[in-house]
Amino acid sequence: MSTVAAAAKPARVVKSEAAAPAKPEQMLRQVQPRKFSPSTLQSMGHDYDWLAVTVPGDWTFADVMKPIAWSNVCTMVSRDALNTRRDKIGSLIYARSPKFLAMLEITGVTLDHLGNPNGLNVECIGPSVDIKTGEARPLNRKTRKAWADEPDTE
Repeated sequence: MSTVAAAAKPARVVKSEAAAPAKPEQMLRQVQPRKFSPSTLQSMGHDYDWLAVTVPGDWTFADVMKPIAWSNVCTMVSRDALNTRRDKIGSLIYARSPKFLAMLEITGVTLDHLGNPNGLNVECIGPSVDIKTGEARPLNRKTRKAWADEPDTE
């Protein structure tokens, strides 16, 4: 046991309410600026990727949008068997063809009856827009305007 005496703590001084100028009350949202949380800024390749694919010249844009067209490459962006990597849903694919240019977003991975990936659901997000419908469309490389659907020649 110590024989040293402890010093007495000074008394707390309370300022009077009249001395301080009154501040208008503000909502918390008005006070705090909007900020990204620390986990939102990720390097490319963490959960999302920018990918590129060269589309063969005899393919139509409708062929590119079919999930089965992506069956050979879907394992690059799908969850692996040991769950050490998540599905890279939200990744962007730059599709380049002699006929069109398209920016596609991966919206889902399709699975077969055994739970293995067998295709990708993709959605066109540009780079142009159809004026009549407002839909995102690929760019026609000849006219440099929004891609118009081609009739299937098969």
